[in-house]
Amino acid sequence: MGVMELLSLKGKNALIIGGSKGLGEGIAKGLAEAGAAVVVSSRNQADCDKAAEMIASSTGGTALGIAADISTKEGVDSLVNAMIEKLGHIDILVNSAGVNIRKPAIEYTVEDWDKVQDVQLKGVFLACQAVGKHMIEKGIRGKIINISSINARVVARPNIVSYVAAKGAVMQMTKALAVEWAQYGICVNAVAPGFFETAMTKVLFEDPATREEMFRHIPVKRFGNADTDLAGMAVYFASDASNYTTGQIIYIDGGYTSI
Repeated sequence: MGVMELLSLKGKNALIIGGSKGLGEGIAKGLAEAGAAVVVSSRNQADCDKAAEMIASSTGGTALGIAADISTKEGVDSLVNAMIEKLGHIDILVNSAGVNIRKPAIEYTVEDWDKVQDVQLKGVFLACQAVGKHMIEKGIRGKIINISSINARVVARPNIVSYVAAKGAVMQMTKALAVEWAQYGICVNAVAPGFFETAMTKVLFEDPATREEMFRHIPVKRFGNADTDLAGMAVYFASDASNYTTGQIIYIDGGYTSI
């Protein structure tokens, strides 16, 4: 089997949670370009439909939008069942949903903490659990890709304590699930992006001093492009080319964590 055939996702179905905007949308488009039928999900159905329409029109592939609240088991189960009903099965899961609350740790309320954890950690686990169970029951040698962050391990920016804690936990959960599900042929990996300008990080980029401080530490001297810089790694992790790769965390940060 040639390299390009290994990287092809034709005949595969991919669920991208958080796929209607930002990093998730770029990943969803990349998977679709590689041949996968994709379902993009977020809380807002209009956002899902808009992203799915864009992906379908630009790639010529199948793209659907299904809104869901992944902070609850009921929401995740409903999403997974809806995708299975529409496409038959799930081969690839990408956990890219994001929420953040920026304030000093001493000002964090329990509600603030839980709001971030419910999406960034609990929601990731619930999605992995539901899709992993489906893959195991159907004998699907599937691929799960979790989106972590350089803030999870190497860097820890101030005023995002719940986010940093959740992303660190996602790294370890990725490794734990990789070990547990290897016997079923399911590969679980994570991507840890550096600084990408998205709606969620907009506040950082609007501050000139912060923007310059981040830029100064990036050896390639540019910020990440949400439309292109994660898609290649996502396609690799989602494809047969990565069948011997599991439990790995790949930093995509322009060299930031190498300094």
